[in-house]
Amino acid sequence: MAEEKVTRRNEDLLEVIYEISEEKGYAKSRDIAAALSITPATVTDGFKKLQDAGLVNYEPYGGVTLTEDGRNIAERTRQSHLVIRNLLELAGVESEIADHDACIMEHGLSPESYEKILNVVTFIEECCKDPAIKKQFDKMVRNSSSSKSRK
Repeated sequence: MAEEKVTRRNEDLLEVIYEISEEKGYAKSRDIAAALSITPATVTDGFKKLQDAGLVNYEPYGGVTLTEDGRNIAERTRQSHLVIRNLLELAGVESEIADHDACIMEHGLSPESYEKILNVVTFIEECCKDPAIKKQFDKMVRNSSSSKSRK
């Protein structure tokens, strides 16, 4: 299975290719290098490995597109990132930190864990539609944040 050969770095490449392709219709190595703060040569090496694994279609000096398998991995990685970031933000973590931490945590998340986290996030969001529960939840988040600063 292609997913078993994918490293964290390659998942990051697939995710960025996906995001840029959604915006532009294709992705170029310079755009990906800028997004990941790595060299274009590193990106090109990644493209070759991903092409060998059947996850991208790569034309040197051209663009790169995702195969169906590559798109599936990229979408799963992106969704894991978003649900983890959302959970961290709900818990009171600042957006920039939540995004950074989600990028670390998204890799290797099992489908079962993803589903459970998604269910927790959905439950919290639904419960917080009730103003009284939202007020209690916000108080709990504030109290947990202030207890850290007292230690």
